[in-house]
Amino acid sequence: MLVATAAHADDAAVRATLQRTFPNAVPELRKAPVAGLVEAAIDGQVFYVTEDGRHILGGPLIDVAANRNLTDERLAQVNAIPFDKLNLDWSIKLTKGKGERRIAIFEDPDCPYCKALEKTLQEIDNLTIHIFLFPIDSVHPQAAAKSRAVWCAPDRARAWSEIMRSGAVPKGPADCANPIADIAAFARQHRINGTPTIVLVDGRRLPGAVPRAALEKELQRSALPASAGARGAGR
Repeated sequence: MLVATAAHADDAAVRATLQRTFPNAVPELRKAPVAGLVEAAIDGQVFYVTEDGRHILGGPLIDVAANRNLTDERLAQVNAIPFDKLNLDWSIKLTKGKGERRIAIFEDPDCPYCKALEKTLQEIDNLTIHIFLFPIDSVHPQAAAKSRAVWCAPDRARAWSEIMRSGAVPKGPADCANPIADIAAFARQHRINGTPTIVLVDGRRLPGAVPRAALEKELQRSALPASAGARGAGR
């Protein structure tokens, strides 16, 4: 009975501290990998709170013996986007070779890092790519209009490839029904704030223009069973 009361008091102290520090957040709590700490996942971030609620640590938490960044591993889980939750009807599908491997990418047609990633993708075979048009108006004011033009083109895949390689905007009307607003809402819900953002089939996301060798490694890792992927996370 005393143990239960103490555990309840610790939990209350942790929640009270988090409420004062993050008043608008709804933290997800669980036991941390280190004794004496409670893990709190808040808005896509991970914090560690001492059991008495007095101290908050921002990480990273490193398992030195295993050479594993435990915080990064947990962040990958917290921010994962299950691939089957993606509405592929909102995407432009490109197939390279047999297309047995799959990724989804949130991209902006005026994003220079997206263009760099597109060049990398040209060198990767056996891949199905789902492009989600995610123009970021605050950075690229013309990107939304270009995205609509791509979506309304008769051959979206070709239009996308051309605009990313040469900057050529498809001709013709760009007032057709499109999913761009829905994609933006999905991105906000899942805290996708920049482009390009890659989503792998295991739900992990990769930000930025990932180099070819790193992307190939992550494609291979995402195809492994979950336990094997976890073992390789710190390497």
